[in-house]
Amino acid sequence: MPLTKSPRSKLQFHPQAYLFINDALSVAQDLYDRDKLSETGGHILPRELLDGFRQLGQRRYGMLAPVVFRNWGILSTSDVGRIVFELIDLGEMKKTDSDQFSDFVDVYSFDDAFNADYSIDVSKAFKS
Repeated sequence: MPLTKSPRSKLQFHPQAYLFINDALSVAQDLYDRDKLSETGGHILPRELLDGFRQLGQRRYGMLAPVVFRNWGILSTSDVGRIVFELIDLGEMKKTDSDQFSDFVDVYSFDDAFNADYSIDVSKAFKS
């Protein structure tokens, strides 16, 4: 994703946020078994992208995910939608006619997604 073509001053969020969204898209495509090379380009619905965002956030940052995202300026699922639509405007992502910003609004709370719903996998720690 060549975000360096755009002046940083035009980006609303931290540059790492845009890279993370791109990675979350790949996670969602894998999660929902979408072929990136298909006719639809592996199109992912907004809620599916948010599932990829949550899974990747939990995997990479664990319970610190909300802190990392807050540092990047992402405070809610609406902010994820803002980033997605910025990437669409930059030509880095595509949308269908049915994709709407409102599909990203209040889908889940970050506190629930990254704290209450977070579980630590200890299976490897207690393996004999």
